[in-house]
Amino acid sequence: MGIEGGDKVESQSQYISPFFAVFKDVNKENSFRQEVLLKQRRLVFRLCLFVTIAMPVFMLSDYMVVKPEPWSTFLLAQRLVQITVCIIFLLLITRVRHHTSYDALVFSTLLIIFTLLQLGSFTFLDDYALYALFDIIIMICLYASGILTVKLSLIVCVYHGVMATLIVFLLKDLNIHGQIMMVLAYSLGNGAGILLAIAQHRNTREQFLLQYFLRDKTLQLKQLAYRDSLTNALNRRSFQDHFTDIEKMVFRMEKSEKSLFLIAADIDYFKLINDNLGHDVGDKVLVAFVKLVEASIRPIDKIYRFGGEEFMILLQECKTDTAVQRLEQIMQLLNEGNLGVEELDQPVTCSFGITPILVTDTIDSVCIRADEALYSAKNNGRNQYVFDSGGKK
Repeated sequence: MGIEGGDKVESQSQYISPFFAVFKDVNKENSFRQEVLLKQRRLVFRLCLFVTIAMPVFMLSDYMVVKPEPWSTFLLAQRLVQITVCIIFLLLITRVRHHTSYDALVFSTLLIIFTLLQLGSFTFLDDYALYALFDIIIMICLYASGILTVKLSLIVCVYHGVMATLIVFLLKDLNIHGQIMMVLAYSLGNGAGILLAIAQHRNTREQFLLQYFLRDKTLQLKQLAYRDSLTNALNRRSFQDHFTDIEKMVFRMEKSEKSLFLIAADIDYFKLINDNLGHDVGDKVLVAFVKLVEASIRPIDKIYRFGGEEFMILLQECKTDTAVQRLEQIMQLLNEGNLGVEELDQPVTCSFGITPILVTDTIDSVCIRADEALYSAKNNGRNQYVFDSGGKK
């Protein structure tokens, strides 16, 4: 999931449905819902915990607005059922692992709570404007919180609006003016809540896209910082930054038969290639050399371009004879002319210096030792390697 390269942040709205405020791509929507699931679970848990704790406080004030017996007993039972439902919800929500299960649990719990609340309105005095005010405020806060999708919020909105309207017209002793005012209040409250829900869901998804966009750009910048622009090989900075991890691996294998090996490589007579055939051909040689080495080593092994025609090859967790065999295979491929550069009329060879990385090594000491072995190979006639054990038996 992601944004196409080069898209501007301002154009993110094209990915989101304008009314339901969901990603048009189902996979994007599922990924987003799973990523925010933990945050939503924490939010609904806290809201439900607050309601559970606050319910006894509501029960203390019920007698002020409730009709005489037997409605007080009915309301007490209703409140106790609400508390029980909230406690069950608190126990179940922590076990939810998928957003579809989350939607089903939250939606069904809200329907039960709202049904109980509507039943509770029977017990209030005929002038229940205060009850309606709190009812509308609660609905608006529910929609704006974003704990339900816009689609589910619409279902709750229709259900709540129909139930409230029926209660106003059939059960409450209100004049025409009062009835119209109550219906308008519920309609406007639910409408405002739905608009807030759409805005909230849209904003969270735009923020999600923006964060992904920034992460993607950060990775691209890191790629540019750690990769050579011509050959796409890792560069000197990458080797320096990752050397701490290399030291940890060396320490872990100190008493093992396996080691990490650093190979300094320098293409022979590369300046003549540039002078005689041009820098374009020289660039092709560098790219082809990196591809040949990468094809000859394992994915865990790395090749770094240190500058010009100089490279470092890191072989991880292998025995000495295995490291030497890999190096000899690279040399054989070079001597067989397998670079695949059409402008070349003869094989391009390379000189190498190979050394194990020791526990006592620093980044400077191991690079110097590999370079010295490389210089020995060049001084001895090129197209060969020199192995420097570094004193390791």
